Amino acid sequence: MQPKTSIVIGGGIAGCSTAYALALRGIKVTLLERHAELASEASGNPIAMLYPRLSGDDTASQFALAGYLHSLSLFNTLNLDPADFNTCGMLQLGFNARELARIKKVAAQNHPARVLKYLNPQEASMLSGTTILHNALYFPEAAWVNPRHLCERLTKHENIQVITLNKVTNLLKNNGLFEIYCDNNFRQKADIAVIANANDAQYLCPGMPLETQAVRGQITLLTATEASLGLKTIVCSDGYLSPAAHGIHCLGATFSTENIDLTVNEHDHQTNLETLKAISTSLYENLQGNITGGRVSVRCTTADYFPLVGALLDGIVLKDAPPRPSAKVDSLPWLQGLYINVAHGSKGFTSAPLCAELLASMVCNTALPISTELAGLLNPNRFLLRSLGLKRLAKMR
Repeated sequence: MQPKTSIVIGGGIAGCSTAYALALRGIKVTLLERHAELASEASGNPIAMLYPRLSGDDTASQFALAGYLHSLSLFNTLNLDPADFNTCGMLQLGFNARELARIKKVAAQNHPARVLKYLNPQEASMLSGTTILHNALYFPEAAWVNPRHLCERLTKHENIQVITLNKVTNLLKNNGLFEIYCDNNFRQKADIAVIANANDAQYLCPGMPLETQAVRGQITLLTATEASLGLKTIVCSDGYLSPAAHGIHCLGATFSTENIDLTVNEHDHQTNLETLKAISTSLYENLQGNITGGRVSVRCTTADYFPLVGALLDGIVLKDAPPRPSAKVDSLPWLQGLYINVAHGSKGFTSAPLCAELLASMVCNTALPISTELAGLLNPNRFLLRSLGLKRLAKMR
């Protein structure tokens, strides 16, 4: 039976996408965000890049491509302002032997031209508007998007109520309904609850080891010059440089699991500038003195780099009485009505909307938007199930 009401905890791209997917199915959604505005943490950079990183025909690449195509399709239906969503295309450069081998392998899979093309340096230079010295994969429909305006658009639906400045501190199930407590005061009831608050998810799942990791990332903002305004596409090496949006280029991003300080620092600006040098020496020389600011955010990821998406088990019961490896999925101790959508790392705008659609399909017991094999890789209970020797069940949704 389809639920009538839901609570989504977290107002980043995962939470807003989930709220939208549920609302489209006629489910009333209350979205709770602890900050004053949506997209205030990892989803809050001035612009976000939408493109897939493919390595071949492995499951990670299949998932990345499926997420990319879904997000493109979804964002194009939202009638976003051109100032907030720009399908400018993107080049991934074969800037060293390893990357050149990767992009050649991907190009050999014969994807449709609307998805990607393999370009020589001359072709890449012509399309990008700057001198490119490497062969490249070109994704003609790749884009950048304004995260906050996207999240606001996703939640402007008659079935969605957004409540900000409410930090969820506890959730309980009582008489078949989930009770949500904010700052330890009762706030809301609903048929189902979806945890979408990234690294804070573990606090709401004390019995289920999610094995998430906080990753610090810093972007560098650069004031465009007359020469750099000619850049037409996103260009990537180990990091990325965006075309100018409102006169500012976005360059990034660093990756650190050791230092989670939220202060913008000069060392990471210089690291990003080294990335720019690998992208284009001319743009590096043109822009290196134009740092106008930056932003630090903390992403949420997992050891296997797949998100955690789906229904949650009661980890305490599971550990106390582990099932046999041959057990049926339906016999496991499910926390009926409790779901999660977290750990999208730096690719949330590529992966979270598809995962939201997957989760909503699970909630409503309808056909999944991806294969059951891919859905199984996102099983949010997989780390605990593996630790108990239940590898088969860890691969199932």
